[in-house]
Amino acid sequence: MSAVEPSVPRISRDRLKALNFAAAQEQDDSNPLVGYSARVWAQVSLPYRDPGDVPFWTRKNGDVELTMRPALLSNADGTKYEGFAYGLLPRHALTWIATEAVRTQTPVLQLGSSMNTFMQKIGLAKGGRDAKRLTEQLQRLFGSQLFVRGLAMNENGRGEVTKYFQIADTVQLWFSKEVGDENKGLWSSSVTLSESFYRSIVDAPVPVHLEAMRALGSSPMRLDIYLWATYRVFTLTRPAKIRWTELNDQFGGQYGSIRQFKAAFIKNLHEVKLVYPELNVEVTPEFLVLRPSRPHIAPTKRRVELI
Repeated sequence: MSAVEPSVPRISRDRLKALNFAAAQEQDDSNPLVGYSARVWAQVSLPYRDPGDVPFWTRKNGDVELTMRPALLSNADGTKYEGFAYGLLPRHALTWIATEAVRTQTPVLQLGSSMNTFMQKIGLAKGGRDAKRLTEQLQRLFGSQLFVRGLAMNENGRGEVTKYFQIADTVQLWFSKEVGDENKGLWSSSVTLSESFYRSIVDAPVPVHLEAMRALGSSPMRLDIYLWATYRVFTLTRPAKIRWTELNDQFGGQYGSIRQFKAAFIKNLHEVKLVYPELNVEVTPEFLVLRPSRPHIAPTKRRVELI
């Protein structure tokens, strides 16, 4: 009777991409593709899945609180409904938007001569299904109203400061006349960012490694953790202890319990560490301890040309 060979554990496509990225970085990290994010998304996050029929979405990170009202959208028959931007697609789109704003130094951004071109710019695959989903998520994103509230102090005392803004002032989405021709989607389309959102990007952009973000795959939480950690270590001078309840307020909210959130966070943190091994972080029962670390992107790295 022949011996039974032990089964080989299956490795996910996302983890394989992260491992391949890490191996490539060990050989050459001299010229990374540097992109950017708005600072607000390094502090608070969008929903991971559709919040449903609720009037607003709130995330909190210390003294910073984001409230988002859903966009008002139209069905094909003209009826109206409200919807939130959520999941992976708007996160990649926001990274592309910030990168283009920093590169061009203008709030008027060209989305591309085709839907496929735009998806390639933000690291997505081609395909009609993704194209339709991306278009809807862009409409949800650009139509949302956002409120960011934070504490402020001066010589007279302390109080609250709230900024009200939308991501875009004007959006032009043009489509082909040919039904089913996804390659002509977003033809000559453009978005004009609101002045407040544009300034929030170019005045204090958060640098990110675009290939690392693509390697992190299909998990919105992994992208959020990477962006947050990259931002925090820029100014961290001593260890920071963050309670799991606080992290849940910032990243979670759609998990049934703190225990479920913590398990999901730790799993995704391991994947982030593959692409960012210099990140000095420790998991304890009560806290996540973030220590001063080498930034993943040095301030002198070149900006990426996404054209």
